[in-house]
Amino acid sequence: MKIRTGHKPPMNVSWGIALSPAGKLAVGVTEKGEVCRVGFLQGRKAADSVAEWQGGWPQTKFSKGADLKNYADRPILLIGTTFQHAVWRAMAKIPAGRTATYGDIARRIGKAGAARAVGAACSANPVPYLVPCHRVVGVTGLGGYSGGVGIKEKLLKAEGRSAA
Repeated sequence: MKIRTGHKPPMNVSWGIALSPAGKLAVGVTEKGEVCRVGFLQGRKAADSVAEWQGGWPQTKFSKGADLKNYADRPILLIGTTFQHAVWRAMAKIPAGRTATYGDIARRIGKAGAARAVGAACSANPVPYLVPCHRVVGVTGLGGYSGGVGIKEKLLKAEGRSAA
């Protein structure tokens, strides 16, 4: 998976609807063809996800009509802080069907006491499912997920991993 990081959102993003093992997604793509936003719909309208994205990236122009063929194989653009970038890159290295704890990720990025901050970075992941925050779990249980714990369970099950 090719990942590029940045601190400034792109100026133009086109979006469309795609499928994942856990249901429909709104997917945003930059002019360079990089996936930069993903939102689980769960019965919501894609426009609701796009409105949330717009709230976080007010300077970005969002337009409908992205070509989402092979969206899961495209390069990814991650917009966030330097700490978030480190967490997201570490998450991207967790193989399908495997999990790591928030503490594991904190140690991998050299921030051994930062498990809660890792959790916050996971919930801020702009491309859940593609950068697999569903593979990051708590020591005593599943932990949260931006799409909801039910989505996390579905994604882990689709990878052959029990959520328990």
